[in-house]
Amino acid sequence: MKITVIGSGYVGLVTGACLAEVGHSVKCLDIDNEKVAELKQGELPFYEPGLLPIIQKGLRNRTLEFTSSYHEATKASDIYFICVGTPPKEDGSSDLSFLSDCISNLSALIAEDSVIFIKSTVPVGTHKLMRSLIKENQNQKINILLASNPEFLKEGDAVRDFMRPDRIIIGTDNQDIKKIIKELYKPLNKQKDKILFMSPEAAELTKYAANSFLATKISFMNELARLCDSFDINIEDIRNGIGSDPRIGSHFLYSGLGYGGSCFPKDIDSLLNTFKSNRIDNQILTSVKKINDSQFSYFLSKIQNFYSKQNLKQKNFLIWGLAFKPETDDVRESVSIKLIKSLSEHSNHLYLYDPVATKTAKEELQELKNITFLDDPYECIDQSDALVIATEWKIFWNPDYKRLQNLKDQIIFDGRNILNKDKLNEYGLKYLGIGT
Repeated sequence: MKITVIGSGYVGLVTGACLAEVGHSVKCLDIDNEKVAELKQGELPFYEPGLLPIIQKGLRNRTLEFTSSYHEATKASDIYFICVGTPPKEDGSSDLSFLSDCISNLSALIAEDSVIFIKSTVPVGTHKLMRSLIKENQNQKINILLASNPEFLKEGDAVRDFMRPDRIIIGTDNQDIKKIIKELYKPLNKQKDKILFMSPEAAELTKYAANSFLATKISFMNELARLCDSFDINIEDIRNGIGSDPRIGSHFLYSGLGYGGSCFPKDIDSLLNTFKSNRIDNQILTSVKKINDSQFSYFLSKIQNFYSKQNLKQKNFLIWGLAFKPETDDVRESVSIKLIKSLSEHSNHLYLYDPVATKTAKEELQELKNITFLDDPYECIDQSDALVIATEWKIFWNPDYKRLQNLKDQIIFDGRNILNKDKLNEYGLKYLGIGT
């Protein structure tokens, strides 16, 4: 099939590259000329494991193309995936201007019967709004169908999520679209049927519901961790105890600094706005957001309480982890970044290390003067009083304990509960986690 993907961010690039990988002919459109030029050379604008090789393969095989021209992108294609951003407004609602512009442009230029799939995360009712825009702008001689196909890709694992999906949500009642989508996703849907058809409104809400539920699990565990701290109970015992129940499951039951990134905070705000717009009270998500927003402050207070009798302004901290999660260079809504900004106000100097997110973090932290970015996690350990772990990269799970002894105060503040407390104690190192 001949496909055009609009938007070359995380979702758009993964979608386009993976569809080309399974045999389709794909054009990826982005209005950023500089980004398109880099992509044509096989260069990625961000870090995502496994994505670069299949993009370069698609370019070599000419199954994957990049363009900044709507006119070029609408030639020969009959299937369109829209993967543009829907950023939050000040009131938490979703800004649909990029999506609206995209729909208007496509509708005016498409010359053949086509199907447009919205992969962007959008509030309930967006399908109807975009359907009206299509009617206003399209060539009346053709038939442009519209359906919802929300993405469920995890940054750091997006390629595998696309190629081996848990489910494929399609919001449509149109039988022709159902036939097209079954053929389109056939290579990804061979072992068992993973396609779930529902109304466009149900598909739109499903995406928000999924992310909000996962965020709820995280905040619930973080609130339990605070209780565990009060009773000297290890939250890991609680996690294992309830996670072994198949009705609950073990995923997203980890306590720590809280969730971040470009999805969870935005999607919860948007869903809360939808509740409010429809005059429906929502106490659960309000609490989820409140707990998460205060979690890094709770962790910061642990550091401050440890040094209660000393001047924190004289202390230097080594920070491991800048990205909002491992296996990505994305620092959007990163709790680590929030922690660094707060800790910089209370401490003397911060030494920062991340395997891949240094470049993006420099842009976010450029106003701070008392920070130094490192190329090696142990580079300034003998100049640091304490270590703070803010992102659970795999390389941090088994550190060099002997080198950690060079910390002046020999204390590790573990914001992700990844280190072994007993092992650290064997080396004379003190440890403070969250609920451990």
